[in-house]
Amino acid sequence: MLSLTTIIIAFCASFVAMLSGGFWGLGGGWLVMPVLLLCGVPIEVAVPASLLQMVPSTFPTVARQIKSIGWSRNSWGYMIAIPMCIASFAGSIGGAPLGDLLEYLFHTRKLQEIFFLGILILVFYQSIRINDPKASVSAGVCSVDFRKKIYIALAGFFTGLISSLAGLGGGSLVRPLLRNLLNAPEEITGKISRLSVFLVAFAGAAAYLLISGKWIAESLALAAVLAVGGMPGFALGAKMHGVVIRAGKDTLAGRSFAFFIMIVIISLFCKIAGFMETGRILICTASVGILIFLCAITFVCRRENLEREIENSSN
Repeated sequence: MLSLTTIIIAFCASFVAMLSGGFWGLGGGWLVMPVLLLCGVPIEVAVPASLLQMVPSTFPTVARQIKSIGWSRNSWGYMIAIPMCIASFAGSIGGAPLGDLLEYLFHTRKLQEIFFLGILILVFYQSIRINDPKASVSAGVCSVDFRKKIYIALAGFFTGLISSLAGLGGGSLVRPLLRNLLNAPEEITGKISRLSVFLVAFAGAAAYLLISGKWIAESLALAAVLAVGGMPGFALGAKMHGVVIRAGKDTLAGRSFAFFIMIVIISLFCKIAGFMETGRILICTASVGILIFLCAITFVCRRENLEREIENSSN
């Protein structure tokens, strides 16, 4: 039975997590998971609840944006989103049983945490060296050879597998793949990342619920609470991202993601080193900074957009 305090904290955490998720194309597990564990929620409940809440939280925004990705031949949807999302969906199904297998063999989850930490460090490095948007290819046309499509599918599979294993949506891995490997425009990156998060969360949550046994009722109840905060948060974050893109701040939107990754790296390092409470408190505190940052750049960009519209109308 969830206490009133846990419900209030979970609601607030999911709103902030999914607001950043809507902005960058993430699932929100980076904040939801440590907050739930700080509240004393068992990990058997926290992981499926974190994944499950992403499904209703992301669906309205994904449904609204899915057509604008483009699905004609040589479009980003046809060439990239389809193979990557199918592969990540398949990979996410194996996250839950793989986690149980590794824990059974090694009696710890440290190995996958260290592996995930290494990936995040690579993602951080790639995020700070995003290409200039002027050099990005067209938002409507995408041209990749068959070999690169194989790489994309493999990367999508392992993204789904790792994300489901950690209780994440996968956006933190999909985003650098699109921006750095494919030089995708920031607007397209956000939309495909959101679609990938929805599919990974759906498959991962289903897999966890099938093997969670007695924890199903608790996971569903907690996921419902998280979704109440996550749905408006994700939609608002996506709108904020659109405001920043219209202001021509593509590089700022992309590189600011590196700040988020740095926080997750520090938190995960604390967990691996045994300072679990310190890491969870750190990431919860940093979430306030992320909220302030996203609101601030959106406010500035919105003002610039309004000034530009006024100037254009006067001319």
